[in-house]
Amino acid sequence: MKNKIRQKVTTTLAGRLSLWYMTSVGLIIVSFLTAVSGLFWVTLKDQIDHHVHIAVNEAREIVQNYRGEERDQLIKNLVGARGMTVIVLSPDGAATLETNSPDIALVTEHQLQKILTSSSLYESSPVHFTESNIRFAAMPATVNAGKGIVAVGYSTQVLYASLYKMLLIVLGVVFFLVLPIAFWGYKLLKKQLEPLESIAGQAKDVTDTSSLSKRISIASPTRELRTIQEALNGMLARLETIFTGERQFFLDAAHTLKTPLAVLRSQTENANLGQKSRKAMLTTIDKASDTIGDLLFLSRVSGRPQKLEIVSLTEILTNLAELATTLGEDKGLKISTDIQKNVNVSADKKLLQRALSNLVYNAVAYNLPHGSIGLKLVEQSHFIMVTIKDTGIGIPKHDLPQLFKRFFRGTNAEEKGSGLGLAIAKAVVENLGGKIAISSSLNKGTSVSVTFS
Repeated sequence: MKNKIRQKVTTTLAGRLSLWYMTSVGLIIVSFLTAVSGLFWVTLKDQIDHHVHIAVNEAREIVQNYRGEERDQLIKNLVGARGMTVIVLSPDGAATLETNSPDIALVTEHQLQKILTSSSLYESSPVHFTESNIRFAAMPATVNAGKGIVAVGYSTQVLYASLYKMLLIVLGVVFFLVLPIAFWGYKLLKKQLEPLESIAGQAKDVTDTSSLSKRISIASPTRELRTIQEALNGMLARLETIFTGERQFFLDAAHTLKTPLAVLRSQTENANLGQKSRKAMLTTIDKASDTIGDLLFLSRVSGRPQKLEIVSLTEILTNLAELATTLGEDKGLKISTDIQKNVNVSADKKLLQRALSNLVYNAVAYNLPHGSIGLKLVEQSHFIMVTIKDTGIGIPKHDLPQLFKRFFRGTNAEEKGSGLGLAIAKAVVENLGGKIAISSSLNKGTSVSVTFS
């Protein structure tokens, strides 16, 4: 199932464009979230640094200018805001004052030592650093007649909480605004690709010479699609002209040759020739006449609608089994049947009989002495299948692609024929909307299947 989905996505233009579109939208959303988050984070951090910068200057002034309870009260007022702490260190590193808001823990001794040992503390500007999720600003100050340190910290947990809230807002915007827009964009993309799918479907319907008269039509084509439409229709028109001319050529040639051959046969019968020579000439003339007859038949069938009626395939296969039995008597062939009853198909009965009898004749003609032929007819819910199997000489692998070409005869064929039998069978079957397929192994036999859907 996954392979089918992957194949559908990667092997069709619609799938590839849809994949490209969704990937692009995904990258845009991820890039947007990353950029907004980064910008928001930097902005909040700068605001915190600015806040503790101002606060540490105020704390330094309070520490240097006030004493006792008044100093402590003023310091406590500084940490009234959520997430703040103020630390005052004496010259010996002892904490003379440590006050924090209720929502954060007391600063550890390690943090105090880091504040004390900061080597870049100057009178002019605070030093900023982060320790245990607290962003500090520290400055030197006069404490107990010596050089101490005043540090103000602000919890980065507040920063994270603000970032998470912002991300939730952005995700809400993405979910309720960006994704719906992306979805409707995807729908619009699919709608724009529908004419291409229509062209592909209509082109796929042109399966044989009988459908060359069809033309590609799409509603409201763009300039590019109109170019494709006109090119395909022009190609179909040219192909139709070529195949119509070919059929007409065969018809004209066959009709032109029929009369001279009839005259030649009559003259041969009355000529002063030996019996053996006369027989050989008459056989050659008859073979040429049969070939011309097959050409006329093939030209009439190819590309022309048949007169359809309800035909009993069961009856036709039963009669062909009897024909195979009669034709195969000299070779001692064994005929087996598996013919389902009451199987009907809409077809031209005479043409269908001709096509299937050609296949049965080949099964007899190219079979080995004391071989076998199996005729099978089965109808299922979606198709009807006729199978003709033999145990004959088989067909070389390199001949299989050429079998349905006119006048083609296999390299191991011994029977003298026109090479039109399989071409006729294929033309009749495909004219009925069916399919014909041949599989074979050299010296093992051949299987022909005819399927009607």
